[in-house]
Amino acid sequence: MNIKCRQAIDTYHMLSQGDSVIVGLSGGADSCALLHCLCGLREDFGLRLTAVHINHGIRGEEAARDAKCAADFCQTLDVPFRLYECDIPTLAAERGMGLEECGRTVRYEIFVREAAKVDGKIATAHTLSDSVETMLLHMIRGCSLHGLRGIPPVRGNIIRPLIFCQRSDIETYCAENHIDYVTDSTNLSTDYTRNKIRLELLPLMREINPAVVNALGRLAESAAADDEYLNMLAAPLAQEFCENGRTEGILAAPEPVASRALIRICSHRWHITPEHRHLTAMLSCMRAGRGSVNLPGDHLFRVNHGQMLFLSKKDLVHHDKISNEWQCEFGMGEIITPGSQKIFLQLVDKTKYDIIRKFHQNVFANSLDYDTIKQAIFRFRREGDSFTQAGRGVTKSLKKLFNENKIPVEHRYTLPLLDCGGRIAWIYGVGVGEGFQVTDHTRNIVIIHTEPAVSLGTAERKEELSFDET
Repeated sequence: MNIKCRQAIDTYHMLSQGDSVIVGLSGGADSCALLHCLCGLREDFGLRLTAVHINHGIRGEEAARDAKCAADFCQTLDVPFRLYECDIPTLAAERGMGLEECGRTVRYEIFVREAAKVDGKIATAHTLSDSVETMLLHMIRGCSLHGLRGIPPVRGNIIRPLIFCQRSDIETYCAENHIDYVTDSTNLSTDYTRNKIRLELLPLMREINPAVVNALGRLAESAAADDEYLNMLAAPLAQEFCENGRTEGILAAPEPVASRALIRICSHRWHITPEHRHLTAMLSCMRAGRGSVNLPGDHLFRVNHGQMLFLSKKDLVHHDKISNEWQCEFGMGEIITPGSQKIFLQLVDKTKYDIIRKFHQNVFANSLDYDTIKQAIFRFRREGDSFTQAGRGVTKSLKKLFNENKIPVEHRYTLPLLDCGGRIAWIYGVGVGEGFQVTDHTRNIVIIHTEPAVSLGTAERKEELSFDET
């Protein structure tokens, strides 16, 4: 096992000289073997090790026994020990999660907190056997190529030095090194799907191929390489959408690449991963040029007039939920509307304005002749509103104007506009009204800087993004 552990560490560059490492120690065979093995590498790498044990508050006396065994084991190895006691059943109910999911989430929250204290890494005792079980679990549920990767050897600052080892290697190592460990009684129950895979499915597969774990491990490596290549192709498409709203690349890409681009966008925006059914529906909407899909976490994907929108439902403010009588007095500085749009007004003279226009050509669409603005207020759309856009010479109803500008219906009653004595001088996302635009005779200019709460058709705000693999 020592050789396989060192091979994993070297292959994936898991450790550097002087690293601080938080080791998740349950008291079971895998975690005890991991801590013992890392202690053997303390001198080589100058490691500073700390073991963390979490009592989930589920198994009563048995859990207390596990905590004591873990503490005693750390004492024999001269490793600092941290004990956390959590009420997972209560936390699971509060968070609306299953016990297993909540336990895993809380464990990593604690590991991350402890690692942050020492700017260190987190070592967990996941093995090749665990990775294969995870892969089979994903396959049974109908996973994509990504699910065939199993458990990644490294994810951020989380390392898995035993990822080349099978459970039999661990048991042999513990016996040879006289390591006492505890066995969680729930690991023997086939009531849990993972245990059923371990205790029933894998033995049947070994009858066909005794080396099935190694074979599936090779499949995971191959799947990981292919998945990384497809993600590499998808990355610039996701970046292009987030920077300028362009969807041509995603639509033209093969479905495996397009799907990964959508996954990357959702992951960056909300840290969610859409399922296969979501991705299929999203791509169908994109091809049709319209439609919407409910995503996990109370989020919404919508295609409106061919424009791709990623929305948070809680940020959608509809006409029936907000007063049409909202208004705010015109003045320099920042305004935040009830629809969460940010407006900042800046007053400049003509000389400074000409300099600004050299570097920001689009500023003209949001610039007004300050001296033409009288009795002005910001407000939302009202029935009967019409608008004459500067330079167009045509007066249109706001409904028709919004249709032409491809502004989603759900936002039309919460777009701020500037009312000057009954005439609309400016509309968010549309531009300046006739008679209020900057001309050669203008002396003072007010520039309206805007920041959207959500994507508004052509008014998509650019973002600088950096995508990381998860």
